[in-house]
Amino acid sequence: MLTYLGIKNFALISSLAMEPGPGLTVLSGETGAGKSIILAAVNMLIGQRADSELIRAGADQAVLEAQFDLEAASDPAHRLDDEGMAGEEGELVVRRLVNREGRNRVQVNGNLATLGLLAELGPELVSIVGQHASQALLKPEEQLWLLDAFGGLEDQVAGVGRAVAKVREMDREVARSEEALARREERREELEQLVADLEAVNLDPAEETELKAERQLLANSEEVAALASQAHQGLYADDGSALEVLDRLRGLVEELARLDPRTAQASERLSEAFFLVEDVAHQVRDYEASLSFDPHRLDWVEQRLHEIRRITRRHGGNAAGALEVLAGAKEELAGLDSGEEKLNQLRARRQEALDQAVALASKLGKARRATARKLAEAAEAELSELGLDACRLRLDFASPAGGLDTPQGPLGPRGLEAAEIMIAPNPGEGFRPLRRIASGGELSRMLLALRTLVARRHGAPTLIFDEVDAGIGGATGAAVGKKLARLATRGQVICITHLPQIAAWADVHYAVEKQVEDGRTATRLALLDEAGRSEEMGRMLAGVGTGEAAREHALEMLEAARQAKQKL
Repeated sequence: MLTYLGIKNFALISSLAMEPGPGLTVLSGETGAGKSIILAAVNMLIGQRADSELIRAGADQAVLEAQFDLEAASDPAHRLDDEGMAGEEGELVVRRLVNREGRNRVQVNGNLATLGLLAELGPELVSIVGQHASQALLKPEEQLWLLDAFGGLEDQVAGVGRAVAKVREMDREVARSEEALARREERREELEQLVADLEAVNLDPAEETELKAERQLLANSEEVAALASQAHQGLYADDGSALEVLDRLRGLVEELARLDPRTAQASERLSEAFFLVEDVAHQVRDYEASLSFDPHRLDWVEQRLHEIRRITRRHGGNAAGALEVLAGAKEELAGLDSGEEKLNQLRARRQEALDQAVALASKLGKARRATARKLAEAAEAELSELGLDACRLRLDFASPAGGLDTPQGPLGPRGLEAAEIMIAPNPGEGFRPLRRIASGGELSRMLLALRTLVARRHGAPTLIFDEVDAGIGGATGAAVGKKLARLATRGQVICITHLPQIAAWADVHYAVEKQVEDGRTATRLALLDEAGRSEEMGRMLAGVGTGEAAREHALEMLEAARQAKQKL
């Protein structure tokens, strides 16, 4: 429930605050006083995009605030818990800052939030029934929504939608599979050539590294041979070689160790060094003897490395990647042979999905037809209370436009049928579509009746009615006021009206007026007491300069409404 609304520097409003209570809150005022501006602010607080053009002249920023009381088990309360934005004791405070430069901010319970979150929460907080919403309800697709909402069929509709989406996705899979089969032979030739090319190279991930090392050795073969020869000569073969010197020195240290045992360890280590160098000398000798360089080997290595680079550059980037490409090509080749079988299996699965979607839609259709009779009866009862005793209503069903082909007819995301509300306003007249009803007063009452039927079953806790009194007056206006008051016994209703017959039923009454202060026009909002209500209703009855008769009539209307509300 909306408990507070604050508006600053917004269009004609400098500063305004209102605290609508439970029950029916009425806003009245002359045309152009600013009632639509208040409604625009509410729309922005429930997720509508901001318009910097609405910032009051001379101000850089507009500030819009609203406070709501939430039920603990409501969807908005759960969503705020999930977002870590829960308020104290079920409180929700929304704040929007609209800057002229376009840097706008949304705050939810003191936390920065996105406009997307606000747009999700908004429909769960406030439902606005205005001129545009009424026009939307004249569309057959909205009438189908109303039928589903009245019957509590939303979950079934969602189930049909998911089933139809699954069939459409499988249709796309079938189309892709059919296209793949159509070019299967062309693809087979491509894959077979790819496999042949890759297998001909006989790749080994370690081979390239080994070949690069061998190429380096072959490219430096003369230097390698020279180094090996010099090392062998210096270690072993030349006069005065390292081994010859070490052997002489070893003998000297051994003699020293015989005379002084303290040098025994040094003698042993020198002896170990001699044998180690001797072993290295033999290894270098054997290495030198094994050297044999084929003058054509380097050419072959270079050619092989070029071949590896050529194939891996086109496929995989390296040997390991090229082998993965080879494995994938073989797997795809094997899959081509089973393509027709897979397509047949896919078509069978698609038919199963379609059968399931049709079954769900058929069940939904039966529920809709049963609900349509109940909706017609309930709507006729509502219309009777609004002064349309003879009005009759029914719902006609037809096939939806487009959709999947089925034996039962086209199947769309909302089922096998479209619906349209048909009205017979007067005895002896045939049924006509609701959208073709000529009388504005009749249309307003019919839309109010239909909205009332679903408002508390599947709606927001706060309902705002704008221009619900279009084209009506007198006794019909009083009937509409009574209907709104009855609706307000089950939740909060806010109504913007020009009719005193509706205003008389208010639990809280605000007057909206324009005033000129210091040469500037500003919209003001005044909470009316009993005297103020009778004065305002007298104005609504007789216009500017109300007389005593109008005030007396207003008092009578207030008293009559007060007594009638006690019986609701």
